[in-house]
Amino acid sequence: MAVGRWATVIGLSMTPALVAGQSLACAAGIGFGLDPRVMVPVVAVSGFVEGLAVAWLGGQTRRIGFVERFMERMRKPRAMEMAAKWGVWGGMILGVAAVGQEPILVALRALGINMRRLIFPLAVSNALFAVVYYAVVRFGVDKFLETIKL
Repeated sequence: MAVGRWATVIGLSMTPALVAGQSLACAAGIGFGLDPRVMVPVVAVSGFVEGLAVAWLGGQTRRIGFVERFMERMRKPRAMEMAAKWGVWGGMILGVAAVGQEPILVALRALGINMRRLIFPLAVSNALFAVVYYAVVRFGVDKFLETIKL
């Protein structure tokens, strides 16, 4: 039965944030009584693997003609200025906090960011948010904000 519990945590971690995502994976892991010292890294690595797949697919869709034309229409000066100002790190930390990693990864790939430039920020982002999601789910939003003094 333990394999099914870990498979549930991994599967939920690899689900887009708007559907379920890492926060639900942490909730499931806490409910299953899994050790957080193992669960949080598993959630982070699973989200990282999913992010790599999304980023790769985001680059592959540019080969489709109508998608490329749509992306070119969306490439407005304001979007380009914001991407240049905040860069990959801003997108992977601030953007992920706002809308989740999937739309940010697709947007960064649409803006022409190479996969190699995304690997380290994606890993750091997943590690950071796995810890944050675990803390928020485990202790609640009020306790979490009190702990970080907000």
